Amino acid sequence: MRKLLFAFLLITGELKAQSFSALADTIFSSATFRTAKVAAAFYSLSEGVSVYSKNLTVPLIPASNAKLATSAAALHYLKPDFRFETSFWVKREEEGDSSVSVLIIRGTGDPSISGRDRPSPYEILEFWADSLAARGVKKIGRLVLDNRYFEGPNLVESWPARELSFWYAAQTSALSFEDNCVFVRFYPARKVGAPARIILEPDFGYLKAVNRSRTGPRRSKYTLDEDYRRKPGTNTVTFFGRIPISDTGRTDYVSVHEPAFYLAHTAREIWKRKGIPVASGAMYWEKSGLVEDSLKKLFVWRSDPLANILKVVNKNSQNFYAEQLVRTLGKEIEGKGSFDAGLEAVRNFLLNAGLSTGDFYLVDGSGLSAKNRFTAAGFIKLLRNMYDSPHFSHYYESMAIPGLDKSVKNRKKGDALSDNFRVKTGWISGARTLSGYFKSQSGKLYCFSVLVNGRKLNIRTIDDAVDRLCLAAARQLP
Repeated sequence: MRKLLFAFLLITGELKAQSFSALADTIFSSATFRTAKVAAAFYSLSEGVSVYSKNLTVPLIPASNAKLATSAAALHYLKPDFRFETSFWVKREEEGDSSVSVLIIRGTGDPSISGRDRPSPYEILEFWADSLAARGVKKIGRLVLDNRYFEGPNLVESWPARELSFWYAAQTSALSFEDNCVFVRFYPARKVGAPARIILEPDFGYLKAVNRSRTGPRRSKYTLDEDYRRKPGTNTVTFFGRIPISDTGRTDYVSVHEPAFYLAHTAREIWKRKGIPVASGAMYWEKSGLVEDSLKKLFVWRSDPLANILKVVNKNSQNFYAEQLVRTLGKEIEGKGSFDAGLEAVRNFLLNAGLSTGDFYLVDGSGLSAKNRFTAAGFIKLLRNMYDSPHFSHYYESMAIPGLDKSVKNRKKGDALSDNFRVKTGWISGARTLSGYFKSQSGKLYCFSVLVNGRKLNIRTIDDAVDRLCLAAARQLP
């Protein structure tokens, strides 16, 4: 009797899998995907079997799904409790003095020195001022920025030059502030044709705005989110776009040049308000003439643990955080804080996780470059490997919950099964991707990956179709 019951359940499971496969084939052969390249895979982690695959070994652009590799490598090598440290030093002979000639700020790539999840963007800088005051420091001659933890270019060479002004292509730096961006608010003027009102935060003069924008008629197109440019190698940004006179206001972020100086410039203003003036501008360590033996550490600021930072990487799909992690991996694992060294660490992790060299080709950690490639098979191998990792719970919870988290706020919204998913989205021109985990209604765990590449993709219809397929998988698969 038990044998018959087991056989019945096995046949039922096979029928459900066949039904799901037929649905997947129907969806991927529909008009939505007719001109696109599609690779897809669904795999039962509970049973250890594939339930659907299409173009499994075809390498496609992964977009931000590349962050799944970066975050997995970071968890493996650095561990969930890893914390970034920013340390503060003075000359040994000036320890205990109320006035110090120099204050050295030494960075190790912390991406989280910002107002994210804090009441003020300046809270950390104010805490630093309080820490200085607690050690008797009342006046500083000059800030010295020790940015040596990272080396080499601050940007990935293959990123589109025309997009380097935007938040998602911000420069990396061992010392950073506010994701190395300035927050911008746009408001229409009171009459059509007049320049839009542009408000920067912080507005301490580090970023200089040239306002050539216009307030458009009531039904005109809003373009200020894409029609601005920061002149390469400078912090002068020109706004050309339009905002309708009926608009209630929009927000955006502009990347900055020389992020370490952005941090120092802002800190100088905040510390002045806190009663600790800095007399002169900042300089890099290399020009300071200082030597290690002459210094004394005052205090250290430590970030939240890596497990929390990865939630910004994957839930928010924050490119800057991912690239900071890549360079940190390079320094900690390969001994060199460069993109190349960091990507070598990620590559070695993926190969040890069971992927082949044909499964991936990565030139950055965020997926912004169109030169990146990944196969659906590669993502399934990665997700399977992390399922067996002692860090799986941190990896799983770093991913976005549809209908709740920022990157998937409007996906699967309202569906009772949306909480069963933990996903990573991906989007750049020519690529739309989604990978992650889900639980079926019976509670069994699956992983999946869907990669769609093509010109002029209709993102909304692709998302709707992929979401429909994923929800069907959660309902139909055993």
